[in-house]
Amino acid sequence: MGADAPTSDLDLWASEVLIDPWEHFRQIRDTAPAVYLERYDVYAVGRYRDVRALLRDWQTFTSADGVAFNDLMNEAEMGTAPGTDPPEHDAVRSAMLERLRLTEVRGLADLVRNRADALVAELLERHTFDLVTDLAQRYVTEVVGELIGLSGERLARFGPAGPMFFDVAGPPGDLVYQAFPTALELLQEIGSLTKADMTPGSMGWSLFEAEDRGEIPADSTTMLIWNYIGPAFDTTINGIGSTVWALARDPDQWKVLKDEPALIPSAFNEGLRMETPIAIWARGCRGGAKIDGVTIPPDSRMCVLLASANRDERHYPDPDHYDVRRDPHDHVAFGHGIHSCVGSSLARTEAHAVLAALVSQVTTLECGEPVREPHSTTRGLAGLPMQIS
Repeated sequence: MGADAPTSDLDLWASEVLIDPWEHFRQIRDTAPAVYLERYDVYAVGRYRDVRALLRDWQTFTSADGVAFNDLMNEAEMGTAPGTDPPEHDAVRSAMLERLRLTEVRGLADLVRNRADALVAELLERHTFDLVTDLAQRYVTEVVGELIGLSGERLARFGPAGPMFFDVAGPPGDLVYQAFPTALELLQEIGSLTKADMTPGSMGWSLFEAEDRGEIPADSTTMLIWNYIGPAFDTTINGIGSTVWALARDPDQWKVLKDEPALIPSAFNEGLRMETPIAIWARGCRGGAKIDGVTIPPDSRMCVLLASANRDERHYPDPDHYDVRRDPHDHVAFGHGIHSCVGSSLARTEAHAVLAALVSQVTTLECGEPVREPHSTTRGLAGLPMQIS
């Protein structure tokens, strides 16, 4: 027999909790393997071992009912890579991986590296800039836009609007209501794309070509492009921003990385662990389950606390300390199992190039006070004054 999950009245989506969630996450972890949040009728899971097991078990904890906390978005996500399970998920993921497989991403290394080197050199001449808008957001938007095949004003709208794609996944409330108009406008714009809008040879172009050849279902191309665009901007922008911020506020860690550039992959993994870009995710549990002895009733909605798992002291010693030598390659910032982030290799390639450019060109990193805004799903900086020399 399993025990019932303890109940909490925590408002997980209150602005102050979203901005500074760590003590609340710790309380959930310390209370039980799963805690029922009565305000939202969800079961929160925050321990590393349990989160990783839940993500791996797609048969019990389904994505096919959507991975949001409101009905409208769960319906909208049907047919997307996040919102399907096998066999439908296999077909969508396969189509995306055709252009995102590791060999293709490695082939883009020169492009990504050259853009990073040029941007850092420009910012070094300026000395002062905003880490988010001037570096992370600009760089990721330009790189992803070129890969997908978008440019101009259309592309310029996607980078800053990245959080909106995720805010609409939260429970009904102000964040969701405020994000829906922008997200809907951008989704409609993606839906109107044609082959003529895409740069020849780009990912988007190749998808339209595959549709023309009958290799993917008719009228599915724009949905696949949404699968590229939706996750590609905000998560990588947040990952780069949070990692550079961690290095700027700890000169000792920055010196270690300067002395040992081979630690760049480890430094980025640690940045993702410390400030997980997608902090909260949803899954369904149609048939009920037990999580480490705690009973989850049938037809429950699971609240998967990825950011909490990545700071679980049961798995990571001294989890609130940034350490470039830790190399937490087993973090769950990219998810785990069949739904792990399809673009993770591209995100790593982008981030490693930025960190390499900083390490090779910059001697000192200094930062001011970070600016944060509450978001229902993602976690990252809204702004950070930087000075480099």
